[in-house]
Amino acid sequence: MKNFKHYLWFIAVSVAFVSCQKVVEIDVNTSSSQLVIEGDITNIRNTQYVKISRSVAYTSTNLYPSVSGAIVTVNDNAGNSWRFNETTPGLYSLVPMRGQPGRTYTLNVTVGDQNFTGSSLMPPVVKVDSLSLSQVTFGSTTRKLVAVNFTDPRGVANQYRYILRINGKQSNRIYAQDDRLTDGNIIKEELYPDGDDDNEEDELKPGDKAEVEIQDIDKNIFNFWYTLRQQRRGGPGGGTTPGNPPSNLSNNALGYFSAHTYQSLEITIP
Repeated sequence: MKNFKHYLWFIAVSVAFVSCQKVVEIDVNTSSSQLVIEGDITNIRNTQYVKISRSVAYTSTNLYPSVSGAIVTVNDNAGNSWRFNETTPGLYSLVPMRGQPGRTYTLNVTVGDQNFTGSSLMPPVVKVDSLSLSQVTFGSTTRKLVAVNFTDPRGVANQYRYILRINGKQSNRIYAQDDRLTDGNIIKEELYPDGDDDNEEDELKPGDKAEVEIQDIDKNIFNFWYTLRQQRRGGPGGGTTPGNPPSNLSNNALGYFSAHTYQSLEITIP
């Protein structure tokens, strides 16, 4: 999640530059440090993780100090409660645990005398049928894209996040989509490059193995990832005013807490 944290602070600092036209000097090193929480609960019986660190100045290296000694618990609306243990500095885990679709999970983090909370509803699973390949042309270049195929349930608001890995390496692209305009449709979600940059690591070549992780996410988490994606596309001078994506965490913490379903499919590029 190193790139994710860098995006957050790039956005925060960029706001100051685009908010006025005259040249001003800004000491970006004086920004106060904020807690960064990255928490996930899935419907797969496995180790669940919550990572806690602190933000650093924009001009600093991407070394985010881990936060040790926190008290981390998760409870659900069925009366269950779990205590996470710190396994490595700043990384808190619970094994085994499996979230249940339809339940709301609430994260509680206590660091010193400060408390941070966040809630997330785990949506039902929307079964993915398959992965396929598409070919698209950008100018004079033809590229292969991975597509996710499924049927969106009619009459139910759904939000999706995709994570693309090529030969085991996760793409930096952010993919988040909802069914506002595609409710009840047969979906072929093509994972296009995000923006105009041409990242060779995202190029699919014969023999490559592409894996797509599909997450059914709630509305708040969709807003977080969708806004972060738009910020990457817009940025200074672009069509989107920079700003930190809306977090579902309290007390001005950065990051997110997501209760989501998990599916993973693979395809080999011919």
